[in-house]
Amino acid sequence: MHLPEPDRARFVDLNRTTLRLWEWGDPTDPAVICAHGAYDHGRMFDEVAPRLAARGLHVVAPDLQGHGDSGRLSSGHVWSVSALDLALLARELGDPVGLVGHSFGGGQALYTAAIWPELVRWVVNIDGLGPSPEGFDDAARLVEAVTAGFDAAQRVRANPIRIYDSLASMANRRRRINVRLPEPWLEHLTRHGATPAGDGGWSWKADPMFNVGFVGAFDEEALLVQYRLVERPTLVLTGTEPDAWSDLSADDIGPVSYTHLT
Repeated sequence: MHLPEPDRARFVDLNRTTLRLWEWGDPTDPAVICAHGAYDHGRMFDEVAPRLAARGLHVVAPDLQGHGDSGRLSSGHVWSVSALDLALLARELGDPVGLVGHSFGGGQALYTAAIWPELVRWVVNIDGLGPSPEGFDDAARLVEAVTAGFDAAQRVRANPIRIYDSLASMANRRRRINVRLPEPWLEHLTRHGATPAGDGGWSWKADPMFNVGFVGAFDEEALLVQYRLVERPTLVLTGTEPDAWSDLSADDIGPVSYTHLT
């Protein structure tokens, strides 16, 4: 698989942190921010970004805070802090932007459009609506999630960085999570998501504290309020496979309309 390098790469200081930006297209064209999923990085858009740029768009794919080459997490409030970063980045780019988000990034795109509508033209949400409402009603699952968060915090304090002996080992780890991800993409995402860790080892760039702040981020009432506030044109794309968050019914998602996004 051959993927061209981004046209440009730079850092920008926002919200008391630094974000790495990967960019394609003419900076004077209408801007689109592409927000990646949890534990990923902006280079996941290496294939789609050039296609968007070829349609006359300036594509900016940041490494979100706590991911990739960007700054470590500045707060445990992962959900709101990341959305604020997107809003500040949109303001930095000037005119209202289009937002494309995958998974966690899809939720961030909706959050940003709901709270700062003046900064957003439209949203494309790729498998980023979150768990089904039934998941919030199970008290045992809520207790399990909170307990997992405390356990994760203890593990991070005791052993903050997991070391792998090779990039192949890291790709194997990701293969167990993303079971249908093609081998070239496993290698691509691993290569750009890893950093040398000394003695020939490797570790993930993602801040290990992200998991601690991420647990408990899904509050049904808050998410539904966010969804209802979104007034910008929105396209939702969700999968049908059992390992994806795709168990929202048509009633949960609501009416979907298709529009030409410019």
